[in-house]
Amino acid sequence: MMPSTKIKNRIKEYFTKPYFPRSAFYLSSRYLSGIHVSPKERKVKYHFITPIESGVIKPSFTKKNIEKAVLLEKKIKEGLKKLHLADQKIACLIPELSLQAFVLSFDSLPPSFQEREQVIRFRIKKQMALLPEDVRLSFKVIKSDHSEKVIVSLARASIIQDYEDFLRKLGLKVRGVSSPVLSLYNVMSREGDGEFLLINIEEESLSLVAVTNSEIVLYRQKPFGLESQEVISSSQIIESIVKEVENTANFVEDRDKKKIVSLWIRLGVLGPEEEIFAKLKKKLSFPLKRIDVPLVSNLAMKERQFLSPLIGQIL
Repeated sequence: MMPSTKIKNRIKEYFTKPYFPRSAFYLSSRYLSGIHVSPKERKVKYHFITPIESGVIKPSFTKKNIEKAVLLEKKIKEGLKKLHLADQKIACLIPELSLQAFVLSFDSLPPSFQEREQVIRFRIKKQMALLPEDVRLSFKVIKSDHSEKVIVSLARASIIQDYEDFLRKLGLKVRGVSSPVLSLYNVMSREGDGEFLLINIEEESLSLVAVTNSEIVLYRQKPFGLESQEVISSSQIIESIVKEVENTANFVEDRDKKKIVSLWIRLGVLGPEEEIFAKLKKKLSFPLKRIDVPLVSNLAMKERQFLSPLIGQIL
């Protein structure tokens, strides 16, 4: 059944209406996290990070995500007690694999929003022929020297509504939905590090954006065997990450004549992240740095890593 006009408009607002709530949640496949920010100090006042068992949330762009609502509700309620929310309006990050994103270039775009959306949708259909009927897109136009770049986010209305309805039952009002890696870029855009790759690693996926001339020029996403029954070893995942990073850097250099000079990584994994970081640093041919945020400097590095996408979303 197709979503109503009211639902369509609400989904569109998630991506286009500027709103900066004081609290944000990240619902990933293996953990939940949340922050509450002091409006005066612009610092994280309260936070939580809570592991969840596998299968509670199954990230997917096309299929239902929330599989065990009762268990998920219990865990979120535990986190809510730690945030002390005065305002129930929140931003929400959902798993990277529940969204799609593209970076497109155009010589020029039509002046009206509706015409631009039609042109962008036409281009996306060339890359994703089987788009779901209820897919909704948002886009941000960035003018470059010789073209207009467009960062496009895609999500199914039914999946976004499922998350919204679930959180509403807990008294929360979702006022923004985004992807973790694009939220991380909001943190990194303040660094001005020239040409770099920004990498977000979760239990089930790798996502990355390439940045040249302080602009996103490429987005890539890679699942780690999520749809198959094959067990993927940690060594295979490391090799997959290294290969994807090296291929992306080479592609950017060949296409844009820009050489990637550094890698920034965020490890959103519950396992031995120090070991993963050390192995990646040894195997990659680029300087590898951890993403860090000053607003939670009193916390351990692992906690700062988990919270960094949320900080990029609302600060």
